[in-house]
Amino acid sequence: MRWLVVLAMVLSPLRGGLLAVAAEVDLADADLAVNALVPALAAALVIGVAVRLRPTLRDLPRPLLVAVGLIAIVALFDLLAQVVGLKLFAVGLAQYLVYPILAIAAWPLYEPGDMRKLTRLTIAMGVVVAVTVLIQASGIESFIQSASAEVEGLAANRYAGITGSFLHTSSFLGVVGALTMGELVGLRTRRQAILGAVLLAVVFSGLILTFSRSGVVISGIAAVALFFLSARGRRMSFVAMVAPAAAVALVVGAIGGVAPVAAGERVSSGFDPVNDGGNSLRAEAFGEAIDRFTGADPIQKAFGEGVGATGNGRKLVSERPVIVESYYLKLLVETGVVGLIAVGGFLIWAAYLFARMFWRRREAWAVSVAAAGLGLSLYNAIYPVLETQILALVWWMLFAMCLRIEVEEPTSVGDEDEAVVPARGENVPLLVR
Repeated sequence: MRWLVVLAMVLSPLRGGLLAVAAEVDLADADLAVNALVPALAAALVIGVAVRLRPTLRDLPRPLLVAVGLIAIVALFDLLAQVVGLKLFAVGLAQYLVYPILAIAAWPLYEPGDMRKLTRLTIAMGVVVAVTVLIQASGIESFIQSASAEVEGLAANRYAGITGSFLHTSSFLGVVGALTMGELVGLRTRRQAILGAVLLAVVFSGLILTFSRSGVVISGIAAVALFFLSARGRRMSFVAMVAPAAAVALVVGAIGGVAPVAAGERVSSGFDPVNDGGNSLRAEAFGEAIDRFTGADPIQKAFGEGVGATGNGRKLVSERPVIVESYYLKLLVETGVVGLIAVGGFLIWAAYLFARMFWRRREAWAVSVAAAGLGLSLYNAIYPVLETQILALVWWMLFAMCLRIEVEEPTSVGDEDEAVVPARGENVPLLVR
């Protein structure tokens, strides 16, 4: 059963490649079949854990149970108000529930040290994705990509690699960059440092060739947090590994058509709400989503049009999906004010948990996990992160990791350096009970 978790983590980033294979073998409903792989693994895991281990509610993390409970209750009210049809509603509900349920089902299987193994597996898959971006940018091989690499008005092409989306790839590699830097802080030998810097350079090179900003911001949050909070006494060593990796990435990006100046302007323009074309389109999508909500019937305003009403899932019933460009606006349109307060409130609390985690702790690995989770959580405000399979899976796993860290290595409030381990028989912190 533990291998089902590994398989889900491996298959999720390979979506674009799997779609290419499905197209080659002329598989019917290829898109639906490929997207159903991870949910099928989650279902198998739930059944296996329920039958073999039979965990009680006390054995499972309370925050994840609360999340699933809130989503289920909101969905129940949403079902009574939905106008999308049962087929699309079922697909949308799966998008909401599969990944937190996967995180819950995996919880009883974990052993001490497994969280570190999962982050290293994530790093390994990130390196695979980054390599495929480099392969695509070099022209050796192309991958199925949801949007054209050539975007009018941008200074460079955008490459997705094997995920199929440069937006997904950017955010995923941003998380991988954060986790990789967390590993770098603990390296002690020159050989390990060189290898770590090389891996980080590969990840950063793939990231820069997506010509997207989200991953850079996520990695940047982690770099700052690690430098100031975890690398005390090793800050020069940390910079000596990260700076060359970033420099190599800039050179690779320049060879691939992303000039360093263009890369810098691309990141800085993300904070310009007026003059940046992407932000203008995003603001337009925000406005359309708000107009859609304000024009809805009172019952839809309260409980939503139905899960699946926006995003790519709507392609099942319409050639033109409804794009909202924010997970909170997605909640507002799909689940109404009730869903926004319940589920959106939980997500804001989760962002607070990530922020508190990396502020209170000093272990580089824990700080990198929390910083990556915070970065993805902030991105939810301007992109529907939890709608996307690879990012939703990563976000819920990062959230579960933070909860697990508190179980295995709890700290007391205000104690930055010493772990306070509960005595035998003593309850674990209320946060994760």
